[in-house]
Amino acid sequence: MNNLPTLSRRGFLAGTAAAGAMTLLSACGYTEDKPSGSGGTTWTYTDDRGRKLDGERPTRIVAQVTAAAALWDYGIRPIGIFGPSKLADGKPDPQVGGVDLNTVTSLGNVWNEFNFDKFVSLNPQLLVSVIYLKQQMWYVPDTQADKVDKAAPSVGIGLQGIAMPEGITKFAALAKALGADVEAPAIQQARASFEQADAALGEAIKKTSGLKVLLLSAQKDTCYVANAPAFATSKHYQNKGMKFVAPANPDASQGGYYEQVSWENIGKYEADVIMYDSRGGSLSLGPDGLGGVPTWQQLPAVKAGRLIAWNNETPFSYQRFTPELSSLTAALNRFA
Repeated sequence: MNNLPTLSRRGFLAGTAAAGAMTLLSACGYTEDKPSGSGGTTWTYTDDRGRKLDGERPTRIVAQVTAAAALWDYGIRPIGIFGPSKLADGKPDPQVGGVDLNTVTSLGNVWNEFNFDKFVSLNPQLLVSVIYLKQQMWYVPDTQADKVDKAAPSVGIGLQGIAMPEGITKFAALAKALGADVEAPAIQQARASFEQADAALGEAIKKTSGLKVLLLSAQKDTCYVANAPAFATSKHYQNKGMKFVAPANPDASQGGYYEQVSWENIGKYEADVIMYDSRGGSLSLGPDGLGGVPTWQQLPAVKAGRLIAWNNETPFSYQRFTPELSSLTAALNRFA
């Protein structure tokens, strides 16, 4: 896979396009659990592909890390995960959230790595992944999709074009269907903390309303200007009033998430603030990043030191999103 598809999928799309017919949460259709004749519990749930699942409620769950991290914070414990969970230095990838990596089996840590034999050995009752493009289950390789689909029922959660709070609500609905108490005191406290941090962010955005923000993901030989409404985090910030610079020609073939721009031409987009992709697969654009690239050093935001780390794959839970809000608020207040 060449650099462009690799970044668009693993990197930038890591908030990438779901099918146009993505259903709303009200159509996600979970029902209250009912006792089954065998003394277990049953469930009914319709995912964002329109697939309806029912029968005995699954407990042996394998989930892509984005989904696993969200479910974990609602008390649902997958037995297996796939997708980025460890960084090159062995530390947990931020995408994995609060998942205890010592208690789960990893089927793969990079794009196109999915150990099918290990998957089957776990006797999975359910596979959960997110969807960014054309109903593709994220991090399930195209070459294995059919046999993975036959090995266990699956749930796909569509994330294209939604803001973070809606995504959190989607995962709450799935967690409830899987038996979680989504109104537990810890969840209520997490929601209250989120609301407080969100209000503070709103005030910071008001104070810096004159600043234009550029979303950027970088590789050594090229960069990608992100389309803010396409990503759940930045769509939420935009909904709260943050003004983003829009790419002129986002790549429609990749869901319109970004425009690829050479470093020589990065100056075409004027911005007062740059929010840069801080995930492991992207080049760091911190204050010391790209010291040898003249066009980077000449950007007004770089000269002014207005750089903010941005994780566009923040797990969809109040516990994980609240620190992101607080960090962004602190940065904006410095620029006010």
